[in-house]
Amino acid sequence: MISIWKKYSYAVLFIIITLLMGFYILFSGDDKHHTDLIITVQKGETLWSISQKNAEKYGMSTTDFMKILEKENQLKSTSIKNGDELIISGSYLKHKDDKIEYAYEGK
Repeated sequence: MISIWKKYSYAVLFIIITLLMGFYILFSGDDKHHTDLIITVQKGETLWSISQKNAEKYGMSTTDFMKILEKENQLKSTSIKNGDELIISGSYLKHKDDKIEYAYEGK
């Protein structure tokens, strides 16, 4: 028995680790349902106006939406240009009954 373990221990450990990693990937939350929100800046828009337009849609205040935009896009100022793309990570959005809802947790 000991000689078999010495001979095949690496293979057995490899299979066990592979199975554990597979289970982890299969059951590791609902990250596969997250979709990033991409907003393309139109002429004359500001962070505040974009936040006003979108905040209610995702069930949050204009200020919270603006803070998320600044954080997620690593903006050092509130200056944005026509054509810029602003992204909000899907982790801020919650899927429920095929509808996207905002799930702000102060991230």
